[in-house]
Amino acid sequence: MLALRSHFKAALDALDADKPLVAYVGVASNDNVGFQKMLTGALAATGARFRPVHIASPRASISGARELLDEADMVFVSGGDVDHGMNLLKDRGLLSHFRALCRRGKPMFGISAGSIMLAREWLRFPDDDDAKAEIFECIGAAPFCVDAHSEEDDWSELRTLVALMSKRGDQDPVGYGLTAKGGMAVVVDGDEVSTEALGTDIPRLVVRSGAVVHGEPLAVEARPAVRKG
Repeated sequence: MLALRSHFKAALDALDADKPLVAYVGVASNDNVGFQKMLTGALAATGARFRPVHIASPRASISGARELLDEADMVFVSGGDVDHGMNLLKDRGLLSHFRALCRRGKPMFGISAGSIMLAREWLRFPDDDDAKAEIFECIGAAPFCVDAHSEEDDWSELRTLVALMSKRGDQDPVGYGLTAKGGMAVVVDGDEVSTEALGTDIPRLVVRSGAVVHGEPLAVEARPAVRKG
């Protein structure tokens, strides 16, 4: 949680806002209130003003959700189940709105499943069968694919995704592994994309000679020491 607070506070500091309004999107957990309160409570000391975006309930005001997303200084996409979260955004007619916000440069912050949702694509496993793995689209704020905190199995699902991307003909497919204490800052300006590793080096999976392997990681930039006196 300390790493999350640090990364989130850095994202807030980059905003030109006093007491920034953060729209909390919890579709991946079906708008679970307990999960929302746990996370926003843990991040309260950062100075953010959180307001939940109600989407999951059939009675939710989608026009109200759009207004809050537009008003917010930052959109926070929380964790849970990626497939469920994306299905809710599509079913409620909000996926195109999220993508429009991205094109307009709305700052977004994702954790766990939320970070995967903000990337380009992910995969589902029908009948829990690895052989049936299939790719589906995500929000696409970041124009590449990521997985989150899966170090222990050496990014097995991300490996499957990168392999499927290669099989369908993608040129130089790549996937980034967001570690438990690490993250990525991504800035998209037209066709220009800049990335920065936060907290830890970020594993990078690529295809070499038909196999998914570790490429050169996205390394944390060395910061100059601050001299006192």
